[in-house]
Amino acid sequence: MSSDIRIIIGLSIGFIAYAILYLGKGIQKYAIEGFKDQGKVNVKNKHTGIWIFGTILTSIYMFIQWAALFFAPINLIAPIEGLGLVILAIFSYYILKETISKLQIIGITLIILGTILITLFNVNPSEVKYNNFKIDIFLITSISFIVLEFIAIIISKLNGYKAAGLILGITAGTFMAFQTVTKRITAIPNTTITLTFTFVTFLLATLTLLISQYAFAKAKANIVVPCFTSASIIIAVIISSIVLSEIITLFQIVGFVVIVLGIIFLTAFTAEDSQKLNKKQNS
Repeated sequence: MSSDIRIIIGLSIGFIAYAILYLGKGIQKYAIEGFKDQGKVNVKNKHTGIWIFGTILTSIYMFIQWAALFFAPINLIAPIEGLGLVILAIFSYYILKETISKLQIIGITLIILGTILITLFNVNPSEVKYNNFKIDIFLITSISFIVLEFIAIIISKLNGYKAAGLILGITAGTFMAFQTVTKRITAIPNTTITLTFTFVTFLLATLTLLISQYAFAKAKANIVVPCFTSASIIIAVIISSIVLSEIITLFQIVGFVVIVLGIIFLTAFTAEDSQKLNKKQNS
């Protein structure tokens, strides 16, 4: 199978993975809204089943994304997470009947443009080679990130959780990024490496979930989500270039910046924020 075909397969699987993840989040949100209809047992049971279904979708995403990383490099798969947010926005508009602001439409457009740039200017092969893997740098980098971010969390806690959304969102996104990298590492044709990093991947997945929930408990979602998603994409790409020798082109860097801006517009600004902004501009 040629490298180009493998990459196309990887991109397709990656898109399915992130679409399922954020569709699952949308279904969970729909179910939670249904729980607010108290006093109706049948309605409550119905929405419990819907919430479980959404949770199953968010869980199986991990394995589908894992499959994608066996076919394509991280700097192509990770940015597709931005398209997952677009799927969630569309689901929210049609199913949850939430309005989409002008700022969010700009965000959707930027994410799509950034993804196109990153895909068009990829120069990396689909396979990952053992000789390109720098395990010592991976250990040093991962430990450094974890230590610095947990120090930041402690400082935030001692100061009444100041900047908690930013710090916890980035920390959760960092664990998500390392989870993406370890999945890619398991594609190296070496049994010991595959088994070791499979275990590490599940450990990181658990930590990602715990820190994400902690972040949502301590800060607003419109702060946590853009920090989480941006860190998940950017750090995964940076670490892959350092640890797996994946090449990032100038146009791809532009694409990453465009996607991050899109994520901020799409998730940090709600329709209500947009209306307030318009009122200020008109006054």
